[in-house]
Amino acid sequence: MQLENPAVIVMAKTPRPGYVKTRLRPALSDEQCADLARGFLQDTVRKTKEISATTIIAYTPDDGGDEMRSLLPYNARLIAQRGSDLGERLESAIADADADGFGPFVVIGTDSPTLPASFIGSAFEHLRGNANSVVIGPTGDGGYYLIGMSRPETRLFRKISWSTGKVFEQTVARAKEIPDVRILELPSWYDVDEPADITRLIAEFEKDEDARQTASETFQWLTATGSVGLFEPEVPNVTRTRVNAVG
Repeated sequence: MQLENPAVIVMAKTPRPGYVKTRLRPALSDEQCADLARGFLQDTVRKTKEISATTIIAYTPDDGGDEMRSLLPYNARLIAQRGSDLGERLESAIADADADGFGPFVVIGTDSPTLPASFIGSAFEHLRGNANSVVIGPTGDGGYYLIGMSRPETRLFRKISWSTGKVFEQTVARAKEIPDVRILELPSWYDVDEPADITRLIAEFEKDEDARQTASETFQWLTATGSVGLFEPEVPNVTRTRVNAVG
């Protein structure tokens, strides 16, 4: 592994109707869910290219490679996800990147289209400055939107109750088991999974020009389709603060 060959790994589903963002139904149709997921993907990958010379798209399903390549006019590497659960898929994606000579690693998904690029930059800054380090960015539902490490750490993905509100807590606990590790907690952010999250996203777009620029494909799609009117106006506040060390 080389500490000066950083890579962002994006865990992504091929944006097909009926396969992505299904928790947004029935507020959105299957086709609209796929269109929205496509915007999320394109916004996310464009953002990663601002931070790192290497973006690796770990995609699913296995036959989605050509479709992914056609959607991304960027020099991104593509690998198929492997594993029976999220932990195994994360572990294998990092192992593949490590085998290709990359490191440190920052892993994100595509469900946080307005995530500031500076958060990814802060993650790499910490990882480059600490040869034995972990970075994690929590979400309000108890998960995380980003995890980074200076070298592969398989324990971070084991004994985790995936798809529960314990993922962040358990992952931090696993990280603290690493001797002499330096852990950085990034500011909390949010994933767009439920209709209420779209409401929050729209409110952020209305208030924040940076968000509109960061997720321009998503913003343009929501505006063009008139999807704004489908969702209730009341949303929680969005904050862009706090970087804490853990442990």
